[in-house]
Amino acid sequence: MTGGTRHDHRHAADICRENGWGVGTRLIADAGFGPTVIRITALGTRVMLARMIRHNGVAVGHNDEHAWSLAGRDWCRIGG
Repeated sequence: MTGGTRHDHRHAADICRENGWGVGTRLIADAGFGPTVIRITALGTRVMLARMIRHNGVAVGHNDEHAWSLAGRDWCRIGG
């Protein structure tokens, strides 16, 4: 996928599989309040579970995993 994820209203798990994003992949996007980094923890048939690990440059250690939509921001892979 080359156009980003914003406004792509398909199931998040489908978008992840299309991009080769699996469990452990870190994604980054900014919704106007500083960049958010999430780590994918599971992919279901339709749902992607992820945990926020950084927001606006600050580590976030208290967040549990939950389902994420990828349509609201242009998420992209970071790291290796």
